[in-house]
Amino acid sequence: MDRGGRTRCRRFLGKSRQGVRVFLDSSVILSACGSERSLSRLITVLAAERGWDLVSAAYCRAETIKNLAKFAPQASAHWQDLQARIEWVPNALTTKRPLLLTASKDKPVLISALAAKCETLLTLDTGDFGIVKETEVYGMRVSTPRDFLVHAGLG
Repeated sequence: MDRGGRTRCRRFLGKSRQGVRVFLDSSVILSACGSERSLSRLITVLAAERGWDLVSAAYCRAETIKNLAKFAPQASAHWQDLQARIEWVPNALTTKRPLLLTASKDKPVLISALAAKCETLLTLDTGDFGIVKETEVYGMRVSTPRDFLVHAGLG
């Protein structure tokens, strides 16, 4: 509970006046585009209703475009719709704070999410993000779509 007696869960359920900023890694974007039944797609569908502002970086957009050809043609159609609903922020490449991530390709994702002041970073890359998965990095939660939905009371 916070000082006003409200539960922290309320911000995930869309009851606050300000939207919750949720950063999407390219793995989550690709999953949302590639499968109608994925939890990543569910998050993108529920976002407006729940007050979740979808955010990602130019780096993730480029990764998505590069890998989209590996999916069925319907993925490209969903990509056209989804990219218009994402707030695209510039890549952030440096931070004054130490980071525990070892994979250099994922550091821009984590740093960009922190720079965009997101409450949560969603990723399916549990190999590279495993060390920080389900923890907070400077106040930002790093989560899988499944764990995010469970934490939001939807799973």
